[in-house]
Amino acid sequence: MTKKLKLPFEGLRVADFAWVGVGPTVSKYLADHGAEVIRVESGTYPEALRRVGPFVNDEPGVDNSGYYANFNSSKLGMSVNLKHPRGTELVKRLVAKCDVVTESFTPGTMARFGLDYESLRDVRPDVLMISMPLYGQTGPWASYSGYGHVLQAAAGYNHLTGWPDGPPIGTGIAYTDFLVPHLAATALIAALDYRRRTGKGQYIDFGQFEAAVHGLGTAVLDWTVNGHEQTRMANRDPEAAPHGCYRCQDGRYMVLACFTEKEWEGFRAALGRPDWCDLERMRRKWSRLENQKEIDRHLQAWLDDHTVDPARPRPVDPDGPDLPPIQQFTTEGVVAHFQSFGVPAGVVQSPEAMHQDPQLAHRGHYWKLQHPVMGERAYDGPAFRLSKTPGRLSKAAPCLGEDNEYVYCELLGLEEEEFIELLADGAFE
Repeated sequence: MTKKLKLPFEGLRVADFAWVGVGPTVSKYLADHGAEVIRVESGTYPEALRRVGPFVNDEPGVDNSGYYANFNSSKLGMSVNLKHPRGTELVKRLVAKCDVVTESFTPGTMARFGLDYESLRDVRPDVLMISMPLYGQTGPWASYSGYGHVLQAAAGYNHLTGWPDGPPIGTGIAYTDFLVPHLAATALIAALDYRRRTGKGQYIDFGQFEAAVHGLGTAVLDWTVNGHEQTRMANRDPEAAPHGCYRCQDGRYMVLACFTEKEWEGFRAALGRPDWCDLERMRRKWSRLENQKEIDRHLQAWLDDHTVDPARPRPVDPDGPDLPPIQQFTTEGVVAHFQSFGVPAGVVQSPEAMHQDPQLAHRGHYWKLQHPVMGERAYDGPAFRLSKTPGRLSKAAPCLGEDNEYVYCELLGLEEEEFIELLADGAFE
């Protein structure tokens, strides 16, 4: 009989007050790898993502948000009204049984409810607490609120995204929400290791702003070392030519980039070594960088001839000249063609295509979980796999207050009568 492997964070319990994207993602790493993570929420002021779509069947509801669900699978859920006379007391009883507390509110929010680190350390001396507001706990911007779209602008990403002659446009998603959690989780794991070695807890003041800046290290260095301010280049890159996004005959797009001479030689071979590739201005990368519009024009013309729309085959002229057939590719096929010559290329995928992607299917990325309200849905799995203790999604995201009876009665030890009284009195709203 095969012995079941213990996951890295089994036995760890987390009181998760964090909301929106960054904080819940950090605690989800722990939950997917064995920790018991309890989402602490309020029905009177639901977590922001519960109020954000997409909603199943386009029906808004606190238990119907796919956005919330994807950030909070593998977790339990409790609800509490912190404005109730016993709200703070109940939360402190929970923290007394937890190893970690996570939160991502504007500085001072937890303190107003008597749930700051010093207060929580009174009930659990070795507790670890990580606060993840936008700008950290101190400084002139500390009290500013906002979301990922605000943060990516402040951290400089918007300055680099857009067309050279246009305004900053940012990205289609809150990009930093998917970068910052890695650094926060690393800090939290380091604190857990410190506690394992010393038996002492600690407080982590984690500013998302500072973490986000790490993603633009080369731009910062370029300014500090060279005095050069990088700015918007659309689909260009200072080190690659060609480098862009190109349309195929089926209306879809592919991207392609050549950084090295070896990749350029592969690109030439993939195109059949056309004469224009041998022009003097194409022989060196520095010159190709100055002639990208011409390269784009030739590449787009090649794609127009060599890609096909399966839904609309090209008509054949029976009276036309008897020319050798041109090899034609689907969008996936043309990407595979360039890759076979060592040229970095990829398909621009839609959400539908991603859910049908053979690579993600092979890796088992999507997990099907049954949600009490939304039914069976696909969830993103862990982005990394530990060879001995791989993570797993243990359950769908919790409905609001779904695990109240377990938390209050089994974990905190409330008698059934007291639980019902508090329920009736609005303590769990």
